[in-house]
Amino acid sequence: MIISRYLAREVINALLVVISVLLLAFISQQLVRYLNFVALGKIPSSVLLELVSFEVPYLLALLLPLALYLGVLLAYGRLYADNEMAILMMCGYGHWRLMRLTMLIAVMVSGVVFYLMLFVNPLISAKRQQVMSSGEATLHLIQTLMPGRFQVSPDGSHVMYVEKLSRDRTRASNVFLAQAKADPEDPEKSTWMLVSARQGYQMEASAGREQFFVTTDGYRYEGTPGQNNYKIIQFEKYAVRIPQVDARVTHFEAETLPSLTLLEDYQQPQRAAELQWRVSVGISTFLLAMLAVPLCAIRPRQSRYLMLLPAVFIYIAYINLLFFARRFVEAGVVPVWFGMWWVHGLMLLAISLAVLLNARKFSGKA
Repeated sequence: MIISRYLAREVINALLVVISVLLLAFISQQLVRYLNFVALGKIPSSVLLELVSFEVPYLLALLLPLALYLGVLLAYGRLYADNEMAILMMCGYGHWRLMRLTMLIAVMVSGVVFYLMLFVNPLISAKRQQVMSSGEATLHLIQTLMPGRFQVSPDGSHVMYVEKLSRDRTRASNVFLAQAKADPEDPEKSTWMLVSARQGYQMEASAGREQFFVTTDGYRYEGTPGQNNYKIIQFEKYAVRIPQVDARVTHFEAETLPSLTLLEDYQQPQRAAELQWRVSVGISTFLLAMLAVPLCAIRPRQSRYLMLLPAVFIYIAYINLLFFARRFVEAGVVPVWFGMWWVHGLMLLAISLAVLLNARKFSGKA
């Protein structure tokens, strides 16, 4: 019992270190991605932290299989390299007991992954979709403006520039706005309306979801580039209707659906593929941990990182096969009943082969 607790502690410590490093790396990558969206004016800065927080459980579910896999390899590999595992074997702690201990740890971690994939992540995806499509993300254009930078609307019909923003980002100073309009006399030509104002703020129409940018104390110029027949109008207050900034991130529809809903429509290839993917991530957690046990069986005084590179190649091949199998199910190339399960069958075959290659070590009694 003491030996089992010691081995479990070694694996869990390695798991926590690996998952911390992986989470930090991938969350940083997502943070940079969302910061780029903010800089481009696609999303307001007010929802940045909320969106990044949504990535934590999503990434945790996807990274736990890899973290456990590497944790078992590093923990047991160190024990083999330092002769500790050889001493344990001499005391009667055989490889099959090691497999049973690893199986117990893998079952617990797989339970966490199943819970995240089947229940938590669909809710997170739906909430993220809601935040990205909410009024806060689509109507408050002023929240997406970057002072001192020209920003073009998605359709290219508006160019906006503000020199400064108030601390609460509700009012702008020294506003420049250019809006293109089709010339009714010559559709191939465009007339431009330019607005230069001292201040501006956003106003939402009382009816509907239209938004207006209200400028104060400025001038309006309207005409065709290259011609002298343009108008100049001085105003105290002028409201310009501006297009909505579509900040919605396109997600596959099935990602936001509850697992029970996917099960009810299991005959539809896309929904079957999504449900099989959620289950497959949990299954992969268990299978990868089982594969790591025979892979880390190295000789004493060998480097504990000896099998790390081949193990990573096996992981990459396994995950890529799962991605390919998912696409095959979505496209209807393979029947739903066959689905992604054949990939797990190949992994079971790989585990059996790895155990057979270490048959002499596993032949001893536990």
